Amino acid sequence: LFVFLFVFLFVFLFVFLFVIFFIIVVGILTSCSLLLFLVLFLLLPPISSSSYTPRGGGSGTYTPQSTTRGGSAGAGGKQIKSKTIKIAYQGEPGAYSEKSLRELLGQQVISVGRKSFEDCFLAVTSQEVDYCLLPVENSLGGSIHENYDLMLRYDLHIIAEHEFRVRHCRIQKPGVDNDGIKFAISHPQALAQCDNYLRSRGIKPIPTYDTAGSAKMLKTGEGLPKGCTVENTCAIASDLAAKTYGLELKEEGIEDDDSNFTRFLLLSRKGVTNLLGKKIPSKTSIVFTLPESPGALYKALACFSLRDVDFSKIESRPTSASLLSFLKFRGGTRKPRQQPRFRYCFYLDFLDYELSESAQNSLSHLNEQAQFLRVLGSYPSRSRLVGEVKDEVEELRRKEEKMGGKGGSITELKSDTMNGLRMKVGMFGFSKHAEKMARLLEKKHDVTVMDVSDENLKKAKSMELKTYQAFESGKFFRGEEDDGGRLDVIVINAPLLEIEDRVKSIPSHDVSGSLVVCCSPLLEHPSKIMLSRLPPDADVIVAHPMFGPPPGGNVDGVDGLPFVYSKVRVSDQLRADRFLKAVADGRCKMSEMSPVEHDEYTSSSQFCTKLVGNLLVAQDLVASPVNVPAFDSLVEVMDSASSDEFEDFYSFYKMCPKASSVIARLRDSLGEIERKLAAKSSYIEAKREMMDNDRMRVMEEVK
Repeated sequence: LFVFLFVFLFVFLFVFLFVIFFIIVVGILTSCSLLLFLVLFLLLPPISSSSYTPRGGGSGTYTPQSTTRGGSAGAGGKQIKSKTIKIAYQGEPGAYSEKSLRELLGQQVISVGRKSFEDCFLAVTSQEVDYCLLPVENSLGGSIHENYDLMLRYDLHIIAEHEFRVRHCRIQKPGVDNDGIKFAISHPQALAQCDNYLRSRGIKPIPTYDTAGSAKMLKTGEGLPKGCTVENTCAIASDLAAKTYGLELKEEGIEDDDSNFTRFLLLSRKGVTNLLGKKIPSKTSIVFTLPESPGALYKALACFSLRDVDFSKIESRPTSASLLSFLKFRGGTRKPRQQPRFRYCFYLDFLDYELSESAQNSLSHLNEQAQFLRVLGSYPSRSRLVGEVKDEVEELRRKEEKMGGKGGSITELKSDTMNGLRMKVGMFGFSKHAEKMARLLEKKHDVTVMDVSDENLKKAKSMELKTYQAFESGKFFRGEEDDGGRLDVIVINAPLLEIEDRVKSIPSHDVSGSLVVCCSPLLEHPSKIMLSRLPPDADVIVAHPMFGPPPGGNVDGVDGLPFVYSKVRVSDQLRADRFLKAVADGRCKMSEMSPVEHDEYTSSSQFCTKLVGNLLVAQDLVASPVNVPAFDSLVEVMDSASSDEFEDFYSFYKMCPKASSVIARLRDSLGEIERKLAAKSSYIEAKREMMDNDRMRVMEEVK
């Protein structure tokens, strides 16, 4: 027993000491590791930081994104590979717009000259350029309303402004004597601003299309007005135009008034509202329309003045045709003869950023009163840059300091050469609306048709279109050996209940990389189907072509008829714009709208119209020689309903979320009208009975 106890105690003591030793060793190693990690952490510099606080004390943080257009330098100083920025402007190389562009963004960017202001908007939306810089007002000439209307039509955001001092220069061919100059060519506005200078020297002004274009004509000698030669003519343009075309700059600052400033706006596909703060002087530009009521404008301006929000500009102008059609489409309660001949929209700039508390309250208050309100952009004032464009410009400047080199100027883009090329468009289904769309598309593109109905294929053949049966789907989607390959655009025309089956029937590899356009009276349902069923690299557009026969109009034409669409998922903007432009060239009223917004506006009204039309069809109304105009309108509704199949009406009933409520309200309204008629009949009977009783009583008294 003694030996056993001795051995047990010895073993226990040995194990206890081993555990204590292990704990001490582990503690020492852990302490050394932590100490080494702390030393390395303190000595080594940080790798990088992905957050960037804008200069000027912006309240938000901006995370530079790695895009194909380029990146920026992070907070740790690590430079991200960048690409040259392309900026679109209107005019020839050397125009004042290009000079303003380089004042704001530097000499390293590539300027892209466009023929018109709308071409600049199209270049940005199609992602061919990164930004566009456009003039909106001049201190002497006033506002440029075309650009304000284009900002309403295209979904671009204002991200910066620049006030450019216009200095006119007299430029001419090198070696030409000043005494031999008899004519001056330039834009009419530039000639008017230099009128005193030209009169004092006996030079006759001759207007041309552009200031820089005049310098170009003087350089090449082509296109000069009658009587003008390069020896007797000078041009009035910028000093950049003289440098661009190798001309001699004779005099600078020849304008009569030195207070000539032009305000330019820099537009982008993405706004910078969330990067602005209280310490950054900012502006916000909005446009709105007001109802016709006394004091409407006073109440609208009070939304800002009550919150001490100052204005820098307010201007009214007649509403553009596209905005007016949107307001009619949105409201739709007034009869055409009650619409005023002139509708005005108001452009307003206020000195605050959109996300401030006072601006948010003001805009919410104004939204309650306005019929239409849109924020064109919230941006820093006084030529400041924030966000991605600032990072890109600074990166290009650092790159120029290290490697040298400057940006350039180009006048052609990929779209300029592709607009003349014809796309392959396949019509999957050939309904009545598809027939009218095919007439528009075949003018600029090659159209083919596939349908299960022999009657529809016969109509397509009568239009000299190439047709395919349903069992020839492989040839339809992938093309034949002699027709240039697969389809660029696939237009699906099918009833609402058949859209999902129609999309399922298309193999994924046949639609991959193509643009798929689904035409439907409702947009939200087909957009969800196409996003879930089509491959991710397929572009998706949903559209509602309202191509019904207009009353008294051209049955086959679409002039003035609405075409509502939504770009659900588009990566190839150029292809989508080419397709929409082919439809717009048919003089349709193009309206871009989200699927949810479209269905909210149209579902109830369309279903109610179809329901009333089917009720009239059931009544079998017959016209008479003495019809009133209102009856003719009912006949048109009845004819529209009778031309559609009942299956279309049923599919609309199934997909319209408010169909049941419309039927219930119509039933309740009919019951209410019956009760009113019964009450009116009872009242007239009671009144007649009382009058008869009174008459009998009077007769008895007389007797």
